[in-house]
Amino acid sequence: MSSRTIKSVVLATLATSAAIAFATPSFAGRNITLCGASPGGLWSLLGTGIDAAVRKVDADSNVTYQTSSGGFANIVQVKQGKCDLAIVHLGEVVIAARGEEPFKEATGGIVAISLLYDWAPMQWVIDKGYADENGLSSISDLANNKSPFNLVVNRRGILPSILAEKSMAASGVSFEDIEAKGGSIQYQGSGTASEIMQDGKADAWVNATFVGSGSIKSIATNRKVTLLSVSDEVIAKMGKDYGSKAVTIPAGAYDWLDHDVKTFGAQAALIVSEDADPEMVGLVAKAIYENVDQIQNVHKAMKAFNADLGASITVIDYHPAALAAIKAAK
Repeated sequence: MSSRTIKSVVLATLATSAAIAFATPSFAGRNITLCGASPGGLWSLLGTGIDAAVRKVDADSNVTYQTSSGGFANIVQVKQGKCDLAIVHLGEVVIAARGEEPFKEATGGIVAISLLYDWAPMQWVIDKGYADENGLSSISDLANNKSPFNLVVNRRGILPSILAEKSMAASGVSFEDIEAKGGSIQYQGSGTASEIMQDGKADAWVNATFVGSGSIKSIATNRKVTLLSVSDEVIAKMGKDYGSKAVTIPAGAYDWLDHDVKTFGAQAALIVSEDADPEMVGLVAKAIYENVDQIQNVHKAMKAFNADLGASITVIDYHPAALAAIKAAK
């Protein structure tokens, strides 16, 4: 065989190898870690859905869900490389970027793969008798409320309790004002908070939770309740300051709700560090945007998820590899 023939064979072989390399995903066999929250909750189920979507694209890759104390911790762990992906509330990313509590300094460099849901409104559940007696229909009315007011919010230092305090302050009433008038603020997880309300040991409870929440339904089986609204001005401020979304809970959403209620809601997203491996990000993004059913099927609350929703974040940037997957999926 002449040297020219040998050279031609070698070049042809290299070209074929290159074509195969480009045609075969280089992300095969990845073990990807996802930081979420407590075991058994919706975020855990979302981890299962993301894992299923990834396996549809590459059967040799997987996503392992790691429990965590929540979004604030997840931002730190992603930045430190302790997990590849994380689920967070967008408001937590905004707080981190500003360096507000619990962060000691500005912590940026977080980018998105997908919005997961934006339908977890802040619901201000209040005893109807207390609301009627004191003329309360919105949280702004609490500024002029003379009666002691006992409020239960979520655990101290996590986003729902922060949003509760900030939105009330923007409405003209601080937690300190409530306590100064003989009222109280209790910080409790959802289960305990629901029990406190059912037992009549608080006048109101606020949390970011899905419409139709079992906790709210349990309260309503034991007490007559209604929902307080939030003013348009405060809703706009919460959107600007914390990336919250305006939400209207329609009349009839609960058997006892006879009017529309304006409020704002938290948005949850799948995020990575801006310096994350583009191939890993590309795999996960491709998996999600091409297999939305795997996310929809994890829980009835996720049925509204679709690619357009996933691509709708405006508060932070998307990772370039995620943008490429979004474009390819259209």
